[in-house]
Amino acid sequence: MVSFYTELFSTSGNLHNDILEDITPAITPEMNTDLLALVTHEEVRKSLFQMHPDKSLGPDGMTPSFFQKCWDIVGSDVVKLVRDFFDTASIPEDLNNTNLELILKKKNLENMGDLRPIALCNVVYKVSFKVMANRLKLFLADIVFENQSAFVPGRLITDNILVSFEIMHYLKRKGKGTVGQMALKLDMSKAYDRVEWPFLEVLLLKLGFHPRCVQLIMALVVSVRYWISSGGKFLGHTTPSWGIHQGDPLSPYLFIICTEVLSSLIRKYETKGWIKGCQVARGAPHITHMFFANDSYLYCRAPEREAQMVMTLLEKYELASGQIVNQEKSSIFFSKNTHSSTQESSCSIMGMPEVGDDGFYLGLPNIMKHNKNAVLGFLKDKMRKRVESWDSKFLSRAGKEVLIKLVAQSLPNYAMSVFLIPKGICEDLEQLMCKFWWKSSSKNKSGIHWMKWDRMCEAKDQGGMVFRHLHDFNIALLGKQAWRLHTLTNSLVGKLFKAKYYPRGSFISVEL
Repeated sequence: MVSFYTELFSTSGNLHNDILEDITPAITPEMNTDLLALVTHEEVRKSLFQMHPDKSLGPDGMTPSFFQKCWDIVGSDVVKLVRDFFDTASIPEDLNNTNLELILKKKNLENMGDLRPIALCNVVYKVSFKVMANRLKLFLADIVFENQSAFVPGRLITDNILVSFEIMHYLKRKGKGTVGQMALKLDMSKAYDRVEWPFLEVLLLKLGFHPRCVQLIMALVVSVRYWISSGGKFLGHTTPSWGIHQGDPLSPYLFIICTEVLSSLIRKYETKGWIKGCQVARGAPHITHMFFANDSYLYCRAPEREAQMVMTLLEKYELASGQIVNQEKSSIFFSKNTHSSTQESSCSIMGMPEVGDDGFYLGLPNIMKHNKNAVLGFLKDKMRKRVESWDSKFLSRAGKEVLIKLVAQSLPNYAMSVFLIPKGICEDLEQLMCKFWWKSSSKNKSGIHWMKWDRMCEAKDQGGMVFRHLHDFNIALLGKQAWRLHTLTNSLVGKLFKAKYYPRGSFISVEL
């Protein structure tokens, strides 16, 4: 196991940074001043108290809860350590040691892919990361293009889903025209673990970060050492030579900054006319790609020439960044008018399989078919499995109330933020929760339903339990999306929806 991760964390040594020539500065002198400002006592305290108090222990054997509860005692020492780091760009020895705990994804270990590595850092080290992350977060929208929605304030994962859904719906219905189009769903293999440090450093400088700021960020990145263990047993240690580990607050921001290089390269190819994105309606923006962290969709025309261009730009990005596209897990969806011979040649060039219209993106269906009950039926399966897993437990009414309100009712929230769930599915979900509520501790006894779900949704002073009407909550969540479309008209999803559904008016004035 140790040798596997030692090899995984060892750089390939590629230094092909010519694709960074087109990166333009996005960080202004004023931004650099804010990034390098003197660290304040309140800033460190805020960063610490933003952490979950009961995170798993790192090498220091402490949780954020200890530092939060003892802030009056240890606060000045923590602030001094963080300030010293910002002054010297030097991290004390062993402070950046990280426990890499290997967790089994399934019961039996068959290969190393069945292990999920969890990085556990020292709390004080994470505070330094958090201070820098809080500062950098303020300027992410100026650095990252609108096609990337992850971790950028003001952008949501549902933006990606809505845009992707409209494009996939357009491709499925596109029956006219001689030129087909395709959507490439890319899977990046070990994305966070395959980032070349020289690539990241040069990129930050190209974006306009002050050399001092780059020095601070790179000091946090390159000083890490992993202590690998599984099941509480220490296996060995390794020192990486590339990668940004998923255990600190800054890594997600650094990763999406790296993906901006791929986004810039795609835009360059589009500007030169080498690839052409999808336009779902007249006046809608041409969309060539959508990113959410390492979940990527590329949209272009289907002919061999564009397939070759896409492979060329992906190879350039791989050589420079260290990223690798997992072609076996990636896939291609073709528009309805794409000739079968074109589909075969494009799949052959890219080495990716073709998929149908039953795929998922970011956990939700790519395409909605006529039978919504069949497409969204996975919500019932998900609820049923979760509720059945609680049957073996001896739970009080209070315990059941907590599980229903905090877990069961939250399961469909994600889908309800995007889709209008059929009433039948909402009622089935409520029935599963109601059955769990009234069921006795014995598996063979379903229990008597003394009160229907509608009554149980009323306030407690009226005899209810304040449970949710899922259909009403679905409408409320969609209302949030409606408000975003009405107010954020310059966002990518706002421009696309306006062009397609209300080109001459606003969301409020559109007629159904």
